[in-house]
Amino acid sequence: MTPTIFWAKPDQTYEEHIRAAYAAWKSTVSAKRNLIQRLGKLYGFSEERFLKSSLLTVVLHDIGKNIEPFQQMMRAKKEGKSFDYRENYRHELESYCFIFRGAMALATQEGGSLMGKLPLEALAVLGHHKRIDPSLDSFHRESLSAKPPVCEEGMNLALTLAGQIFQSEGYQFPEIPVHEYDPYKEVSKLIGYEGIFTKIYDREPDHEAVRATYSLLKAILHYSDWLGSSGKELPYSVKIDPDQLFKEIEQRCAAKQIAFTQLRPFQQQCADTKGNVIAVAPTGSGKTEAALFWALNNIREMQDAKLIYLLPTMVTANSIFMRLEEYFGKGNVGLSHSTATFLRENEEENPQERTVLFDKSFIKPATVATVDQFLTAGFNTGKWTLIEANAANSVVIIDEIHSYDPWTLGLIIESLKHFSKLGTRFMLMSATLPHYLIELFTRSLPDVTVIRDETLLSSCRNQYQVFDKPIEDAIAEIEKEVVQGKKTLVVVNNVAKCQELYKKLGHLNPLCYHSKFTFNDRRAKEERIDDAKLLIATQVVEVSLDIDFDVMFTECAPPDALIQRAGRVNRRRVKTGSRILIFLPSKTSEKIYDPDSTGLLTRSFEKFKTSPPDLTESDLISIVEDVYTGRDIEQSEIFVDASRQYTETQGKLMEIFDNSNKVEDKLSTRMEKYLQVPVIPLQFRNLITSLDVPPSKRRLYEVKMPYWYVRKHKEIRDEIMFCEMKYDSDIGASFADDKDDVASLIL
Repeated sequence: MTPTIFWAKPDQTYEEHIRAAYAAWKSTVSAKRNLIQRLGKLYGFSEERFLKSSLLTVVLHDIGKNIEPFQQMMRAKKEGKSFDYRENYRHELESYCFIFRGAMALATQEGGSLMGKLPLEALAVLGHHKRIDPSLDSFHRESLSAKPPVCEEGMNLALTLAGQIFQSEGYQFPEIPVHEYDPYKEVSKLIGYEGIFTKIYDREPDHEAVRATYSLLKAILHYSDWLGSSGKELPYSVKIDPDQLFKEIEQRCAAKQIAFTQLRPFQQQCADTKGNVIAVAPTGSGKTEAALFWALNNIREMQDAKLIYLLPTMVTANSIFMRLEEYFGKGNVGLSHSTATFLRENEEENPQERTVLFDKSFIKPATVATVDQFLTAGFNTGKWTLIEANAANSVVIIDEIHSYDPWTLGLIIESLKHFSKLGTRFMLMSATLPHYLIELFTRSLPDVTVIRDETLLSSCRNQYQVFDKPIEDAIAEIEKEVVQGKKTLVVVNNVAKCQELYKKLGHLNPLCYHSKFTFNDRRAKEERIDDAKLLIATQVVEVSLDIDFDVMFTECAPPDALIQRAGRVNRRRVKTGSRILIFLPSKTSEKIYDPDSTGLLTRSFEKFKTSPPDLTESDLISIVEDVYTGRDIEQSEIFVDASRQYTETQGKLMEIFDNSNKVEDKLSTRMEKYLQVPVIPLQFRNLITSLDVPPSKRRLYEVKMPYWYVRKHKEIRDEIMFCEMKYDSDIGASFADDKDDVASLIL
């Protein structure tokens, strides 16, 4: 008689999948061994005790697939037949019944649970595909279904296989009876609204320990399941040493005709420092490379940690991502932000080398992301357990740390405290960092070293001039610079002003660059920036763009922002006669940068106005300190509110439940006075609703617009949100009604 074959996937038998997941588990726990040991010392469990619980989740995570509905679905798929998915039953629920009993038996066998009285193993398995919360919304269909018939033979084979794997590790497998349970009812006893989870949780003395341990358990299960399913091996950490990186940088500099023979003193000091670092150095001093050398040496000391590089904008993240791929190789660097999937859509590459899932969960050896992707883990959204566990075993670089609003900064501070306790090492970088921020970060990070690049303090990169007039009155001067062949940069504080100047200077063939373009249009402009003779832009040029101009006309902004903008002029410090021309801030600028009317822009303007034109790097630092003297961001209501959001959110979610509220304002990682939502300009309606644009490519046509405006001008067709607006590939989006002069603030 031919034995029955039980399937985990159409192309994998149950045994093949579990054995593949076990192999992936062995490599994963080996890579995360130091983290397991760190958390064990921190929270009082042994490495072996954790490994037993972790292995239990892996060998039993799919045991629930041995039910009749699931096996019928697999047979239908293998035979190319249709299957009514409404007849399926979520296998995680069935798996829960077995691993819950396995976890209880293991606790009895080992003399105690892994973490208090909570069956974390069972909860990790229950949530390894679907979101879990006390409402059990993910399993609504199962709440109305009868308990599924069990394939008893399959269950017995699964338990025998699990016992064999435990034995191969030298562990004793706990006894688990085969029985037909009512899975939804079983789960409801623990975490439903009538469940006892809350009572057990409330008795736990260390909720942070619960969160960290659960995150690691579930993350390792995800690794094992995904890598076991794909059949691929992925390097856990960056496999390049500092000498190799030096050669890569040498080649890159040679291609850009930049002299590079050795690390500068600042870079060498960063490279030699172990632990947390605050690095302050002028633009163009090689902070990125300094950070990478620091990262590699700390990764080596931590024995194969990951590298996470965080930036404030998608544009800067894209730029650093491409640089890191040059250094570390394709397939080894992930990119995570809202439009990351489109960045390299036209390139031919092995699809297994680049997956959105791996990128978003920081699984690649190195990941470049916007800071938002890192911070959302604190709100328990997305694959937050993977982000938590991977970030806890990483070196994290946060670039342009000065550029965040009080809300985001409050979230960053809480993340620094949380992850540094788990063993994460941080480097915070900026060209301009006021003393009050250095003090704040120093209090938030243990044993942090502040490293300053002092070799350039006496150098003067550019000449500064200040004018008592608005920038739109400088059209003639801008024309003169461009006609004389100077690469000219114009920076204003809002999109509407950027578009206005673009129209006035259209005869000079300028490039207009800001945040209100579709993805494809923005990407096309980024490719043209290097060759632009006249670039008219907003604040998007301030951070981490490797561009170089001869002269800049700019509206006044806070001093650190102005210095960042100035870093795009004479970037290599080899030009003579490069200039920065500062003009009066507009009323709109004050609403953007100084909503509390503290006089920030007035102080900034007056300070530059009364300073000599030959400002050295030391002079610029002094201006920043003078303008920000007396500022205490920790007294800001916004900062305080953000700082307690993680605690409040995780308290409501009892640390381990997934967040089902994706639109609550308090769960935003950025402070936005007006909520911005992505919509498609109405003029693309016919194109989008035709068959020419598949659903996966619709985001290429999106632009973020103010929520209040979208409510007035939206048009929904086939469940797609369109919005009436003016859109032009040269100047971007603007309001359809010119009377809406609030656009000058919003855009």
